Amino acid sequence: MAVLRWGSASHEGRLRAQNEDHAHAGEGLFVVADGMGGHLAGEIASEMAVDRLNERLPITGENTRDELVDAITEANTEIYQGSIDDADRAGMGTTVTAIAVVVDPHDGEAFAVANVGDSRSYVLRHGRLRQLTIDHSFVQELVAEGAITRDEARTHPRRNIVTRALGIEPYVRVDSWTMPIIRGDRFVLCSDGLVDEITDEAITEILAEHTDDPEAAAQALVDAANEAGGRDNITVVVV
Repeated sequence: MAVLRWGSASHEGRLRAQNEDHAHAGEGLFVVADGMGGHLAGEIASEMAVDRLNERLPITGENTRDELVDAITEANTEIYQGSIDDADRAGMGTTVTAIAVVVDPHDGEAFAVANVGDSRSYVLRHGRLRQLTIDHSFVQELVAEGAITRDEARTHPRRNIVTRALGIEPYVRVDSWTMPIIRGDRFVLCSDGLVDEITDEAITEILAEHTDDPEAAAQALVDAANEAGGRDNITVVVV
């Protein structure tokens, strides 16, 4: 298996009383989930999603992209059923963004990337940060139509409306693909509490300041988001 280093950090932010984000960072699997719903329900939904992926994708080195997608689909079913069975959890849901080391028929190993909702995955390669995932959100649709800019989307009053999430419908469409594992790449997985507060340029600068310590990089990104306002929960995984 490719040699990876990683770090993670999470904070409830400056305005929220609880943290409804969950993350996993371990050998071969990295996940960020941002929960939504009533009292504690969002926290439960995001934890269910992370737990399901962690259970379905053990450290074997033989996972596939289909297994990653299947795990996310199973999490959707479990969260949806849980919201029906328990009135206190009605309407709960969560975003998810994940990267897993998988078997590749050509390269032997590759990264599988998957997402539902507006939690993001980025890659930093040769000093250039590129967003891998596409947000499933109302403001992303406005950006795609040219109605607003990416900068305007960060402060738009309806920026927190997602158009796709786990647990909302019986079935969910998962975006997924594979990409080669390239030495020197750095990945950032994050909830929208990061990108609503700081720009991609700021993320790039912070990563450049912490080239050898992914844990310090993750914490610095969370700290920067809090310093910029901290209006939401903030969770970051750096690989």
